[in-house]
Parts: sequence; C-alpha cells; structure tokens
Amino acid sequence: MRHSLPLFGAIAAVAAVTFESLNVPLGAMIGPMLIIGLTVHLTKVNQAPGLDAHHFAILLLGLALGSRVTADVFERVKLWPFSLTILIVTMVMILWIVGKLNQRLLALDRISAHMAAAPGNLSSALAVTEHYGGALSQVAVYQSLRLAFLTLLVPFLFVVPETPQPIVLFQHTDFIIWLIVLSVSWGLTGLLRVLRVTTPGLIVGVFVGASLNLLELATLNTPPMFIALAMMLFGWRIGVDIVGQGVRTLLKTIPPAAISTLVAITIALIGAYITHRLLGFPFLDAALGFMPGAFQVMPVVALEVGADGLYVTTHHLIRVLAMGMLIPFFASYWSRT
Repeated sequence: MRHSLPLFGAIAAVAAVTFESLNVPLGAMIGPMLIIGLTVHLTKVNQAPGLDAHHFAILLLGLALGSRVTADVFERVKLWPFSLTILIVTMVMILWIVGKLNQRLLALDRISAHMAAAPGNLSSALAVTEHYGGALSQVAVYQSLRLAFLTLLVPFLFVVPETPQPIVLFQHTDFIIWLIVLSVSWGLTGLLRVLRVTTPGLIVGVFVGASLNLLELATLNTPPMFIALAMMLFGWRIGVDIVGQGVRTLLKTIPPAAISTLVAITIALIGAYITHRLLGFPFLDAALGFMPGAFQVMPVVALEVGADGLYVTTHHLIRVLAMGMLIPFFASYWSRT
C-alpha cells in the first residue's frame, strides 16, 4: 500500500481514542495493539511506525519518568543492589523452570524451549537459537505471545480506570520549556543511537527529566497527550510485531504460551513478594519491576498507577542486560548436556 504509514497512523489514533473513551486500562496502547493487529491480518501489510517514532516514544516516556524523581531517590537506591540480585535470581529461575515446562508443552529441543522462556533480551535468545540450530520461528512466536499476554494482562491487574479528564496539551509557560527539553534530549538520543547504546531515549529522558527536577532548574509537567502518544506508538508497533508472526501459528501456540506465561508471572510475583518483605519496597513497585518481559509497557503502567517509575525502569534494564550475558552461558551448558 502506497500510503500505508499515514493510514496505519490514523487507524492507531482512532483506536487509541476509542479505547480510552471506553475507559479500558491503558486503552491508548491496547486499542492500537488490537486494531492494528487486525488490520495487518486483513491487509497483509506490516506497517510499523518507524524507528525514529519508536525512539521518540521511549524518550517521552523517559522524560515523564525522570520528572517524577525526587530527592529521596538517593536514600532508596541504597537497597537497589539487593533488589536487583533477587531479580536476577528470579529471572534465572524463570529461564530454567519455564524452559523445562516448554519442553513438555511444545515438544521443543532443549535450547529452543529455554530460549522461548527467556525473560528478556530477545535478540540474544534468537541469536543463540539460530547458533545451535533450534526452532527459531517458534521461539519468536512464543516470545511475541508473551509480550501480548503481559501487555493485556498487567494493566487489568494493576491499573484502575479513571474518569476521563479534559486534555490540555500545554500550560502557557510550559511550551518553551518543552521545546528546549525535547530538542536537546532528541539530539542526545541521536548521539547515543550512533554509539549503539541500549534504549538511548529512555536513558536520556530519565537523566534529563530527573536532573531538571532535582536541580530545580525547571518543572516538567508532562502533558497527558504525550503519554497517550507514546502508548499509541508502542501499541501500534506491538500489534504489527505480533501478527507479523502469522495468525495461524499464533492461534496454535496460544494455549501453551498462556500456561507458561502464567507460570513465569507467578514466579516473578513470588520474587517481588520476597523483595517486598525483606527490603520493604512497595509490592506494586516490585511486581512491576519483576515482570518477565514487556520492557516498554511496565514503566507506562508505573506512571498510570503512581508506582516508582525509576525503580521499575532500572530493574527492567538490568533484567535485559543480565539475560544478555547469562543466556549464552546457559545455552553453552545445555548444548553439552
């Protein structure tokens, strides 16, 4: 389709507005995910929003998270190393236990079963699967379904729909501040992209937003429209990625993927509860921070429910980095046994 990008953008926008008006939790993201997915299936056109749009959405999310960082963050982070240690142990348990479950449910080879269970760093999981001659397409489908389940399930568990409020894009004095902040932040994001830094928009956004707030240089009042735009772009991209795997294959894999995802969530919640009891972090913060996937979704949920977005984001970043280092190590062991 020649004009598929603006058409898909319009469909995503209408879906976001419609689902928000229906008071669906995170409707601005779930609506585009479902409707764009249906559109991809019907038209056979896989039109994602584009890499720049994706990075810009993550930047907006990072700025929103950073603007909520307060001075007591320095006191809270003292216990983060212990929380992160429990997180990594929990993710390793998911990798092993759910991998064993996948071998029974999907009759996959050992490497593929564990890579389908990998709670983070999809690129490493796929690279390892390909290296050892595993079922690459099944791992990709399985991971896509986990993302879909987490995106649909977690908002309904934690987000309480609010009465829609009139949307104001900017307060009068905020326009110049946001113009400067977005220009500088986008430039820094581009620099980190050139350096191939992971999630550059998120890092820049959190750093800039937190710095402005902590140094009292400016107060960033994130317009609700910005968060809605970021959610719409995330949902659009997720819908394209999931349905792009093939609807027939997805339908066949849904039952076992749902079972293993629920097991992974249960293990994650146990780890979160242990963290809550031992270290005193709010259970909501720990639960969102320990979810075994959906890196972009969980910080959005944190914003919606008033959880500690910096805690949640940091834990998901460490989860992805840790899995990137541990997956090849474990895969080497599994290939020998």
